[in-house]
Amino acid sequence: MKTFVMLTLGLVVCAAVSGRAADKKPADAPKIAGEYSLVSGKKAGEAVDEMSKKAKYTIDEKKITIVAGDVKFVMSYKLDASATPTKIDMEMLEAPIADLKGSKAYGILEAKGDSLKLAYTLDKDKRAKDFAGKEGFVFELKKENPKDK
Repeated sequence: MKTFVMLTLGLVVCAAVSGRAADKKPADAPKIAGEYSLVSGKKAGEAVDEMSKKAKYTIDEKKITIVAGDVKFVMSYKLDASATPTKIDMEMLEAPIADLKGSKAYGILEAKGDSLKLAYTLDKDKRAKDFAGKEGFVFELKKENPKDK
């Protein structure tokens, strides 16, 4: 009988702990929507080209759009705020080069005030772990209209 009571008590405690864990709300993804300009950027450790520096970067709740002159890139994205820094997975929806459509990128991002840092690679197994930019791509963007924070 004593064993049964202890087992039952153990199951009740486990159920209570599991219930609390299930009730815990997942972390909210950062609010990144807005229009941005490039502060700095690197590709494999080297500074990005002039076209990237002059481009307009627009982010809404589902897409990232980059426009530089007549060149336009549109990517869908998904954020995973359960990780620190937040993980981002992207897929190319529209690009000036047909072969790029459907390509994927895997990275991290950090949003603080009107600053947004984004680091990513095209290899899922080599997702960026920091914003050093030694491999893959890293961008620091500044929100153009801070009231959109």
